[in-house]
Amino acid sequence: MKKLWLGSAILLAAMPALGQSVDELKRQLADKEAETQRLRERIQVLEREVTPRRIKQAKAREALPEDSQEAREDSNRALERALVRESGLLLPARRFEVEPNVVYSHSTASANNFRRDAYGPGLALRAGLPWRSQIDVSVPYVFERRRSAGIKTDDNGIGDFTLGVSHQILNERASVPGVIGSLSYTASTGKNTLYENATPVALGSGFNSLQASLTAVKRVDPLVFFGSYSFAHAFSENRGGAKVELGNSHGFRLGTALATGPDTSLRAAFNVTYYDTTKVGGVDIAGSDDPAALLEFGSSVVLSERTALDVLVGAGLTSNAPKYRVTVALPIRF
Repeated sequence: MKKLWLGSAILLAAMPALGQSVDELKRQLADKEAETQRLRERIQVLEREVTPRRIKQAKAREALPEDSQEAREDSNRALERALVRESGLLLPARRFEVEPNVVYSHSTASANNFRRDAYGPGLALRAGLPWRSQIDVSVPYVFERRRSAGIKTDDNGIGDFTLGVSHQILNERASVPGVIGSLSYTASTGKNTLYENATPVALGSGFNSLQASLTAVKRVDPLVFFGSYSFAHAFSENRGGAKVELGNSHGFRLGTALATGPDTSLRAAFNVTYYDTTKVGGVDIAGSDDPAALLEFGSSVVLSERTALDVLVGAGLTSNAPKYRVTVALPIRF
C-alpha cells in the first residue's frame, strides 16, 4: 500500500511538467508552421513576378528561327565575321552579305626589271542556304600597271568572275574541328595577253579553272585555329597558235584568330601555293613551278549591327609571290 501511495504521489508531481512539455512542443510546431507558411507566400510572390517574364522571353526565342538567333549573335562578333571571310564559317540560311572591297598588290623581280602594280575595287556576295550550305559570287575590277624589259602597259577592266558553293561537312565538337567543303568555278572574264603578244596584260588568269577546298576550324579559347587545303585545275587553252597548259596548284593556309573583344579581332595566317609546271606547245616553262608564299596579318572591327571592317596585309616570302598585298573589305549583312 505504501508503494501505491508513493507511485501516485510521484505521478501527481510529474503531471505539471508533462503538461508544460506538451505545451512547449505545440508552440514550437506552431512557429514552424507559421515560418513554412511565410516561405510558401514568398515563393508564390516570386513566381508571379518571374514566371511571366520567363514565358515572354521563351516565346520570343521560339518565334525566331534558330538560324536567325545565331545570325543575330554572330553579327555582333568580329571574330565570326572574320571567319566568314576565311571560309571557316557559313552564313545561316536566309542571311545575306554584300562585301565591297579594294585590293592592292605590288610585285617586283630583278629579271627584266619587272614591276607590276594591280589595284581596284571588287564586289563579293554571300548567301546562306538551307542544309548548312552557302553560295558565293565575286568579281573584281582591276587596274594594272606593268613594266618589263622596257615595255610598259597600263590597262583596266573586269577581272575573273568566280562562283562557288560551300557545305558544312562536320560540326565542331569538343575533340573534333568543324569542317567545310567548297567547290568553285572561275571564268576567265579578265583580259589576259601574256601568251599572245609582246605587250602583256593580266587583268585575270586567262584560263577557266575549277577549285575544291577543305577548311577546318577549332576553337581553343581565346584562340581559333583554322587551316585549309585547296586544289585547282586550270583548263588548257590555245594561245598564239600553241596549246598552253597551266599546271595544277595545291594551296595550304594555316592561321589563328584572336577575339580581342566582342567588336574586334586579330588574325595571322601563312599561305603557300605549289604549282605544277606550265607547258606551252608541250615545252616546260622554266620557273613556272616556283611556289608562292605569303605571311598575312589582319584585323576585323564591327562598326554596327550589320557592318564590319576587315583589313588584311600580306608580305611575300618567295619570288613568285607579290611583294606585298593589302585588302580592305566592308562586309554588310542583311
